Amino acid sequence: MYAFKPHVFTEHFSSSIAKPKGRINSKIHCDGKNVYIYNNMYPAPLSAQDLLNNLFGSNLEAHEIWLYNLAGQQWRLMRNNSNLPDKDHVTFGIIFESSYLVFWTKGGRSNDGLSSLRYQLHIWDLNTESVLVRETSGDIPDVPTGLNLIRHGKYFYTVGIDALLEEFSDVYRLNIEDGVWEAVYICKGLDANEPVGRSDHTLVHDKNMIYIFGGVRTDSELEFSLFEIPGFDLEKCCWKIVETHGDEDYVPHYPVLRYDFAVTSYTDPDTGEINVIISGGIDCDHENALNDVWRLNLTSLKWTCLEKYGTVLPDYVYSHSMTVSPAGKLFTFGGHISINMEDETCSSSLHSTWLRIPKLTDICLEAVFHYFPNLKSMTDKEIMSLGLPLQLLKSRIH
Repeated sequence: MYAFKPHVFTEHFSSSIAKPKGRINSKIHCDGKNVYIYNNMYPAPLSAQDLLNNLFGSNLEAHEIWLYNLAGQQWRLMRNNSNLPDKDHVTFGIIFESSYLVFWTKGGRSNDGLSSLRYQLHIWDLNTESVLVRETSGDIPDVPTGLNLIRHGKYFYTVGIDALLEEFSDVYRLNIEDGVWEAVYICKGLDANEPVGRSDHTLVHDKNMIYIFGGVRTDSELEFSLFEIPGFDLEKCCWKIVETHGDEDYVPHYPVLRYDFAVTSYTDPDTGEINVIISGGIDCDHENALNDVWRLNLTSLKWTCLEKYGTVLPDYVYSHSMTVSPAGKLFTFGGHISINMEDETCSSSLHSTWLRIPKLTDICLEAVFHYFPNLKSMTDKEIMSLGLPLQLLKSRIH
C-alpha cells in the first residue's frame, strides 16, 4: 500500500532485464520524470589488471548513460556509439543543463600510435538522444580527477590543475560560444585565501560564487574542513574563506571530518535559495562509513543535520552519488556499502526521499505510479478509462 513518507528513504525497484552495474562516483540528475546516470563504473574488487590499467591512464570509466523512468519504474541504457567518447577518453567535467548533459573529455590517438590528444565538449540532448561534439582549444587546463563543471553566463568554469605532480586550485573557464579555454586565476601562493589544491572535489555555484566541497590530496592524508569553505568570487576574481554556522539543535553542530562523501546542490522550490546536501563518506577519526545527511543553506551559511527529521541513508556508504529533483526529492545511487570497512559491496541501488512537503499533485501522482506502473505503455483511451487526467499524466510519464 502506498504511504507518503517525507524524509524517509525508499528504494526504487525495477523489473528491467538490463540494469546498471554497481558503480561509484557517478554523475546523476533528475528532471522530475527520469533519473539519469552517467559514467564511472568500478565494480569492487578491482582486478590486478584493472589497477595496472588505472595506473597507466587507461580510464575505468563506463562511457554510457542510463535512464530510470520514475513512472514506469524501468531502467534503459541510452547510448550513441558514434558520438560517445572512446574508452581512451578521460572525462574531466560533467554538468546537466536543462535537458542537456554536457561533458568535457581528453583522449584520442593518432595512426602512428603516438599520443595525439583531443579536448572535446560533448553535448547530449536527453530528449532526442543525439550528441553534438565540439573541439576546444586555448589555454586548456590539465585537470585532476573530479567531474566538475559549473555554468555562469556564457562560460563553463572548472577549478583545479595538476602541474609537475602537484595540485593547485587554479580557475579556468570555457567560452561556450567559441570553445576557447582561458585562465581566470592562477594560484601563486601570494594570497592566504588560496585553497590547497585537491582532487575528487565538488563545485557548487551560487550567484557569483563557486564553492569547493571535499576532495583529497594525492601527496598526503589531508582532508578538508566543512566548517570553513573555500569560495571563488567570479566578479572580483579572488578567493575567500567562507565561515559556516553549525546546527545549534544537533550534536555535533557540524558534519564530522570525512572523505569520499557525496555532494549535490539544488534550488529550494519554496525560497529560491541554493542549498547543498552532503551525505555519507568515511569518518576520518574512526575510519568507518557514515549514513548521515546534512544540508547547508548558502544564503544563511547554516548547517542542518537532517537526522532530526528522520532522514538517514539506508546504508553506511561512501563514494555514492546524489541529486535533487526540481520539486525537492533527494535521490542517491551506487557507492560502496560498508559497516566495518571489511565486508563491502558495490551498490547499484537507487533510493529517494522528499526533503520537503511537495504539492498535493506530486503526492497523488506518486500514488498513481505506485498502483499503475504500466501507465507509460497504456493508450490514451486506457488512461482515460481509469478516470485519470490525461494531459497531466502524459506530461509526467514521457
